[in-house]
Amino acid sequence: MEKLRVVLRTLTPVHTGDVDRRSREVQVSGIRGSIRWWYEALVRGMGGYACDPTGPDSCRFDYHAYRVRGEVDEGLRDVCPACRTFGCTGWKGKFHMRITDVTGKVGDIRLDRPGMTFVVEFLPVKEISQEETWLLSKAMWLISEYGSLGGRTTLKPPKFRDLGLVELVEPMRSEATKEDVEWWLGKGIDASESIAGRLSRMPPEHPDLRYFFFNRGRWLDAKSMNELVAVDPSGFMRGKIGESKKVFSFSRGRRFWGYTSGEEMLSSVLEKLLQMGIKGTVTGKEVIDEL
Repeated sequence: MEKLRVVLRTLTPVHTGDVDRRSREVQVSGIRGSIRWWYEALVRGMGGYACDPTGPDSCRFDYHAYRVRGEVDEGLRDVCPACRTFGCTGWKGKFHMRITDVTGKVGDIRLDRPGMTFVVEFLPVKEISQEETWLLSKAMWLISEYGSLGGRTTLKPPKFRDLGLVELVEPMRSEATKEDVEWWLGKGIDASESIAGRLSRMPPEHPDLRYFFFNRGRWLDAKSMNELVAVDPSGFMRGKIGESKKVFSFSRGRRFWGYTSGEEMLSSVLEKLLQMGIKGTVTGKEVIDEL
């Protein structure tokens, strides 16, 4: 099994360490968790199901089914695509992740400044399908083209510096197409009553790429962000104690992005942005069409 890799360059510092940013050591778990978040949003945006791995409906490998039939696929039948790739209770996932410099050296990798080139390696411990490779590659593309990587990206400019912006230098390749992946996601739903049932009752607050919005020419200061999230009477976009706002803005990168809980809220956001004189915003559905 060949390793998969992407090469990235920091446009701003990328935070992967402790909450107070005292640690300069790259925390692989922080990078892995960020990539998984985008992977899950992409799966949902393409009509598939991805659980909340910290929630009550999180996936679990069915060890009993595996023992009875002796087939790993039986144990994975009710496991969502994200958990199959990244892991869940009873299942370690399909790869180990390693962060290196461009020469392959591990350790002393600095992501706390712009202009640092680094490699994210996915080292397979189980076979990674072409559909999973496609989803990984597109998640990395989304991060670089529209989103952000790592933690503390909710801090609002201009009081705080931008964090988490990266450039995709060398992408990951896959032989699968978007149509292949859509069919594969549908097949997984059809094969599992559990997944189909959880999809039907999936909470609207789970990030779904269809209900994201992105702008690559403007940024929002704190006042503008507060004005924007005020269009949501439910308070979802504003966040609450323990939860961040659902809008992320970057002054140096001149971009912002965010997500809503559905079509109606997304329409309100787009209308408000136009009222604020901000044009050029694209929706997650439009981004999916680019894939």
